Amino acid sequence: MEPSMIFDLSHPLREPMPCYPGDPGFKMSLSCSFPLIAAGSAPAPGSTSCISSETDQPDPPMVVRVHALSFGTHTGTHIDAPYHFFPSGPKLHDIPLSQFVGRAVILDVRHLARDRGKISWGDVTNGSGTGVTGALSRIGSRAEDKADIVLLWTGWDVHWGTPTYFLHPYFARDVATALYGLGAKIVGVDVLNPDETPADENAETEHGWGMHETLLGHGVLICENLKGLGKLVGTGSGEEETWVSLMPLSVHDADGAPVRAYGWKQPLVSR
Repeated sequence: MEPSMIFDLSHPLREPMPCYPGDPGFKMSLSCSFPLIAAGSAPAPGSTSCISSETDQPDPPMVVRVHALSFGTHTGTHIDAPYHFFPSGPKLHDIPLSQFVGRAVILDVRHLARDRGKISWGDVTNGSGTGVTGALSRIGSRAEDKADIVLLWTGWDVHWGTPTYFLHPYFARDVATALYGLGAKIVGVDVLNPDETPADENAETEHGWGMHETLLGHGVLICENLKGLGKLVGTGSGEEETWVSLMPLSVHDADGAPVRAYGWKQPLVSR
């Protein structure tokens, strides 16, 4: 696959970055650094190298660095496992790797996105000119060569790093119920939270946790803080389908973890 055909769907982990109110933020600090004296070696032809072509030695001299990372399990672009809400639910290491990679359907709900606006299933299905009807028909079982990863494209990722990002639109419980009923195994969003986010960590939301409760309660994973979903919509042809990888860090006993999300197009499988 050509590198130009792979689309990055993850926000980079960096300081500072948006986090859910009360969650630990991302921190990276230099743990140790020391110079290393070693014999140089010429790089292979055509390789990218930090070795001087004139001296065959590092230029400048090599320094070994190790950084320490600190962040929460729901930092940046990340996956929620059912254990996030349900003590008896599967933890991250219980979920087969195959579930994180597959065909995806992108539902364009940008026309419904507004500050702290609630989006219902009726809103989604009544949208005109967004291709929703055709997209919904492609959601279903992998055994039927359908997509069980559904990505809700609000376009709110353009506000990443600004106060407006926390004023994101959110989804009613009936959206979760409908997507689970259609056969979704992962639901991804390009907002901080598919449910309403409170103004601060001690505040209560008016509409609760309908998306989290319904999806995670039925074993459907949630991927939050995606970016660039429009790149996948605006590429390819009718003879191609969208695939994504939402593979998380391998953290044992975890309720979630950051992912390096990316997507690509590949030829449509004949049915």
